[in-house]
Amino acid sequence: MDGRTSSRPEDEVVYTRYITLRNGKRLYASMYGLNAFRIIVRRKKR
Repeated sequence: MDGRTSSRPEDEVVYTRYITLRNGKRLYASMYGLNAFRIIVRRKKR
């Protein structure tokens, strides 16, 4: 894995079949030959 996709132990990984852009357009993972997009959610520091 490269530095952009490596996750830290406190991070959470979420998989979704589509993402919605700011302009309202949806991008489906199947359009890019994928089953799902991988999104890393970082926890907020307290």
